[in-house]
Amino acid sequence: MELERQTTEVLQRLVRFNTVNPPGNEREAIEYLAGYLADAGFQTEILAATDDRPNLVATLTAESDGATLVYLGHVDTVLADASEWHHDPWSGDVADGFLWGRGSLDMKSQVAAEAVAAAALAREGWRPKRGALKLVFVADEETGGDVGAHWLCEHHPDKVR
Repeated sequence: MELERQTTEVLQRLVRFNTVNPPGNEREAIEYLAGYLADAGFQTEILAATDDRPNLVATLTAESDGATLVYLGHVDTVLADASEWHHDPWSGDVADGFLWGRGSLDMKSQVAAEAVAAAALAREGWRPKRGALKLVFVADEETGGDVGAHWLCEHHPDKVR
């Protein structure tokens, strides 16, 4: 139940960041996730093609070399017209057993679940036996990734490989 509560809280926070793309404006969501994961023991790095559209690479490294497992998610969303919603699309309201808001299904829910699960492991002292665990949360998935995943792979392949 504790992980469910934490995941709900993280998802509510993420939904409350209006990251409709365009224009995106993912910085506050990425900075929130960076702080959350750094507090749990991850090494975090924010990398950006443009200041208001950064990406996050959060890493737990083992003491020995090995494979890297990467969980990838995005924090931008498609458009939401509040007049078409029963709940404010940026409220993160929990009602009728559901968390309401733009991104609660695609893809902020998965980002929240990955962040909370990995942070819980890190707080308990878990580290990979070899290699690394990386959480890569990006901007700009909804319109092609030119400043998100595509940009990271082109400009910082060593960070996301």
